Amino acid sequence: MKKLTYTQYFELIQKAKRNNPYFYVATYSEAKRNLIPEQFMLLQEKISKAA
Repeated sequence: MKKLTYTQYFELIQKAKRNNPYFYVATYSEAKRNLIPEQFMLLQEKISKAA
C-alpha cells in the first residue's frame, strides 16, 4: 500500500466509522504506524473536531 497523508487517513477513518468498526480500528492503527508523530497528532485533532 502506498503511503497516505493524514488527510487521506482521516477520510478513510470517517468512512469506516460509519460502515465497519473493525475497519475503523485497523485503519487508525495503520495510520499510527505509518505517520510521523506530528502528522498523527494532526489526524487525532481532526478526528476529535469531527466527532
